[in-house]
Amino acid sequence: MLEIIPDSHLAVTPYGAWQAVARADDNARRRILRKILQESQSPLLSAEAAIAWSGEASPEKALEALLSLQDDASLEAWPAPRSAPGGALGTTLPQYLAVLSDSGQALLADHQGFCMAVTGYTADVGDALAAVGADILSVAERQAAPLAQLGAHLLDGWGNVDAAGVSGLSFWPMHVGRTRLVLAVSGRPRFNQRAFAELVWALYTRYGQI
Repeated sequence: MLEIIPDSHLAVTPYGAWQAVARADDNARRRILRKILQESQSPLLSAEAAIAWSGEASPEKALEALLSLQDDASLEAWPAPRSAPGGALGTTLPQYLAVLSDSGQALLADHQGFCMAVTGYTADVGDALAAVGADILSVAERQAAPLAQLGAHLLDGWGNVDAAGVSGLSFWPMHVGRTRLVLAVSGRPRFNQRAFAELVWALYTRYGQI
């Protein structure tokens, strides 16, 4: 039988953070992740909160969605609340970007090609990557219907690959509320870091309800 664990504060893991932003489509699992990420502190778990987060009519279905997120390590419980990253995004985000690539090179840009944060690139390279990333977001949006038909063949990132199929540069569309962003990474992505969850949390507290 499913049950609420008293005094548990929920936080989104790196894997859960990626699930929240990788696609724009809606389901109970993503609704829960996104609602939790909108909070400035990791919220206290309750039956009432689970229903509100999931949009499900019954506590049982809401808790089933929560349990599935816990089972695949998308959520974790803490005995005390944790706070979302504070401060201006321009100073907060670069410290997280720095560890999201094995080369230490990463950039976050919006759909208009504005570079929001960058680490490891020169200003000129950063501006160029932001422009390319914005075009990729535009293509992904225009071709959303055909891309959806790819099913299991549809991947989350766009890569610049060599003749051997190895990508030295990848672009990762992110959906934060109605805001579309792109994360560009040189080398091998390292999104399984706590820094990625913190980056997404910082973005959601700023843009998640827009």
